[in-house]
Amino acid sequence: MGRKKGNTRERIMEEALMLFSANGFDGVSVKMIADAVGIGPSALYKHFKGKQEIFDSIVESSRENYMEHAAFLTAQIRGIEAVREMCLSMFAYQTKDPWIVAFRRLLLIEKFKNPDMAELYKKFFVDIPLDTQEKIFRELQSQGLMIAGNPRVFAMELYAPFYLYHFVEYEESELLPLFEEHAEHFFRTHFIRKESAD
Repeated sequence: MGRKKGNTRERIMEEALMLFSANGFDGVSVKMIADAVGIGPSALYKHFKGKQEIFDSIVESSRENYMEHAAFLTAQIRGIEAVREMCLSMFAYQTKDPWIVAFRRLLLIEKFKNPDMAELYKKFFVDIPLDTQEKIFRELQSQGLMIAGNPRVFAMELYAPFYLYHFVEYEESELLPLFEEHAEHFFRTHFIRKESAD
């Protein structure tokens, strides 16, 4: 699931992302990116036409990696306990993966200035998680493993506390136990345990 390392194009994207996430898109120049990589601007232009193309490539790489990770976790689901583990694994991915953490910070900086960035933020960190969980919950309801109700509302209920970390910095040792307790409570109150369930 990791990203390729070592090639110049990838290094340009990684360094640009780190700079964008600290300074915002407008606060970073092509020269700053080139300096961070250890190459001249002319060498950078051999790989990208400019800063916007670097940013677009970062977005596409983030989308591919995020969707790949979500699909991988979803494919592992073989019962109620697996859904719980998927939620906690996705939280760990969003809070520990250096690329996704930096990408989220970049979008948080830019979303108040740029409607396109705001839409990207909504897509990655609201729509995709909710859409994925809604789909899973709808399927579990059809199998008689989850209580009746609106699966979108259930997805919102489960995801809302996990979303708080986007805006406020917490120590993982403080936050993770609370999220685990929240997940346990959600699954106790929303799922129907059967002897035949995995």
